[in-house]
Amino acid sequence: MAKETHHVVIPDAIMEDLDIKDGEQVEVTLKDKEAVIRPKRTDTGTQTISLRFFLIPTVLAGIAFLAYFIYFQILQVPMTGKNSIAQMVIVLGELSGIATFAVAYIQNHRQIHGRDHRRRYWRIFPTMLLSFAIILAFVTSVFFWVIGYMFEGVSFDIYTATGLFLLFISIVNYLMIYSALSISTSFITTLFLSTFVGGVIGAIVTNSSRQWWQHNVSFLGTNKALNAWQFNLTIAVSALLWIALVDYLFVPLMAHRKNDWRLITMRIMLTVAAIALLGVGLFPNNRGLMHILHTQSAWFLNYFIIGMIIAVRWLLPGVSREFLSTSYIIGGIIIFAAILFQFVHYLSLTAFEMIALAMSWIMLLLQNIHRLYQKDESTFVVTVTTDKVNTD
Repeated sequence: MAKETHHVVIPDAIMEDLDIKDGEQVEVTLKDKEAVIRPKRTDTGTQTISLRFFLIPTVLAGIAFLAYFIYFQILQVPMTGKNSIAQMVIVLGELSGIATFAVAYIQNHRQIHGRDHRRRYWRIFPTMLLSFAIILAFVTSVFFWVIGYMFEGVSFDIYTATGLFLLFISIVNYLMIYSALSISTSFITTLFLSTFVGGVIGAIVTNSSRQWWQHNVSFLGTNKALNAWQFNLTIAVSALLWIALVDYLFVPLMAHRKNDWRLITMRIMLTVAAIALLGVGLFPNNRGLMHILHTQSAWFLNYFIIGMIIAVRWLLPGVSREFLSTSYIIGGIIIFAAILFQFVHYLSLTAFEMIALAMSWIMLLLQNIHRLYQKDESTFVVTVTTDKVNTD
């Protein structure tokens, strides 16, 4: 990606819409026949926006916290449990965190110019909002579970408790706003991997005493496992992030390749595979109908991933020989492992390895799709002016 500095004449209407003045710098990204203009991004800019927006919901949440305990005359507030700091952070933090995420996301969206960028930002907004709402609830619950374990029975007077609440809620709001301003392919990918790997490993560690490997990986989400909801929630959120990532990648790509049946097919297969993963999380592997739905979702996921591995040669334009070789090796291992697991009843760890290999290949595929979009894209830093000047 090239980055150079030039002078350029921009119409007054666009300058007014961008809220920039004569002589200021902007970034112009050229992609095929489209030019995307945005204010020049700096690290201090992101921090300034975050500081400006997270203080108001933090103060409002603090007032609600103090008013609640004064109204019910609770002058000694426990750290965890009923009517505690933890409970209020989880409830009010969820409300204020999601609100600040939405406001920051929309505010950032309005500064982006270019039809394709606007489309993909709005399309993934509901999915990202739901994903972050679930992640926030999960992370705060786990955090205060650890705090409660470390400081069992601790409590504070109402004013000290309010101070601690303001500290926790400000961190929540700041991180949510920072996340909203950081949405990108690499950010969503990192979040997807962190959620999936962290959640699965956490469930494995939690159930080590239950000897889950004597059953299967899906045991981690059944009613016989400890904290099964964490495993199922991890899988469901990972699927939502996967769907958002596919949409984020393909919306601008398809705008330039509208009639490319190969990419349309690849997008459908990736989305269906993500929906199958969502089914794995939504339907725990308990007895009865849930077992049937869970098993079918898991095998559909494997079928579509194997199908994509086989068809990637024809579905992905400009695919490299190295990626093809890696894909066929991973596909062969997955098929061999599936035979061992299904017919030979080999260790259930085999199923875990299948999942890990499949997710690894999906990440490689999405990286290749991202490179396809970045091809021939150039970004320039330009100094805008209302008067015509010679280009440097």
